[in-house]
Amino acid sequence: MYNEEAFLNKHVPDWRRLEEMCARGSASTRAFSGNELVEFVRLYRQASGDLAYLMTHSSNAEVVVYLNNVVGKSYAVLYRTPTKRFADVVRSSLLAVAQTFRRRVAFFALSVAVFLVGAGYSYTMLSVRPESREYFVSPLEEENFAAWREGRFDPRTAGESTMMSGFYSSNNPRVAIMTVGVSTVSAGTLTTFILWRTGIQMGALSHDMVGVGHIGFLISSIMPHGASELTGMFIAGAAGYVLAWALVFPGRRKRLDAVREAGKDAFTLCMTSVAMMFIAAPIEGFFSFNPAVPQAAKVVFGLVALSAWGLFFFGYGRNADRETARGGAGTGSSAGRSRGALPGSATGPV
Repeated sequence: MYNEEAFLNKHVPDWRRLEEMCARGSASTRAFSGNELVEFVRLYRQASGDLAYLMTHSSNAEVVVYLNNVVGKSYAVLYRTPTKRFADVVRSSLLAVAQTFRRRVAFFALSVAVFLVGAGYSYTMLSVRPESREYFVSPLEEENFAAWREGRFDPRTAGESTMMSGFYSSNNPRVAIMTVGVSTVSAGTLTTFILWRTGIQMGALSHDMVGVGHIGFLISSIMPHGASELTGMFIAGAAGYVLAWALVFPGRRKRLDAVREAGKDAFTLCMTSVAMMFIAAPIEGFFSFNPAVPQAAKVVFGLVALSAWGLFFFGYGRNADRETARGGAGTGSSAGRSRGALPGSATGPV
């Protein structure tokens, strides 16, 4: 026959011990030694059995509630998802970025192509039809272009460089996000316009710099920050095209479902672009336009930065890609998914 007083006298000490161990292991079971972990599991199983027994034999609701709380805490400690170390979080995030880029590289190539075609178009038109200049270069850009044609930079104070870095780090990510954001509402046409207009600007500026013999100065001045900023712009464009493609070509899915699924990759690409814009900002503010830095050093820096980004995007996590391919995990879902801004379109490299 059930004797509650005897039952409690026998089992309460174990419940108290389990409760105390829950408090110790609330952060991680690594707080337990090997023997303590075995004890914790034993006490948890015993308490779970005691709870089941009390729920069918006892009318003491207070005891049942107390033991239920202890068992619940024990379960949370024992089956908690292991907390990732910061280094593991960083590695998994970088892997997700690189794999997403490779999965959507066709849209990145499309962004580059739109930019280059725009640049080639304005350069060619200004060469064969100089009178068309007003269609390609705005009055504000004329002022900036004139400064570039001098082939030199005025010295900046540390305060001025800091101020410009702050401007770049606020404006450029904003334009990158806008490049992605307008893609869905415009089915990619506004994303194309931003990339095209930035290319138009770069082509027109290149035409002017060739005319005054300073094209090398232009390239070497843009390379240090452009390795991150221009690449980030193309990645933002790719994110926009990923969403636009899902909207226009949803396949057998509903458009909303297709866009929602594509949004996972688009978000990763967008955040990558924003991060690259932040990286480029201090380089642009303190290094690229600093007359004290030799132009040759800027070229070397730009080549190293561009190589580093290329190695990361095309090489990082390749082993994981091969393991996934061998295991056949995730390839179907990736294949089924629907597949930028030199914020120069707003501020330009000028």
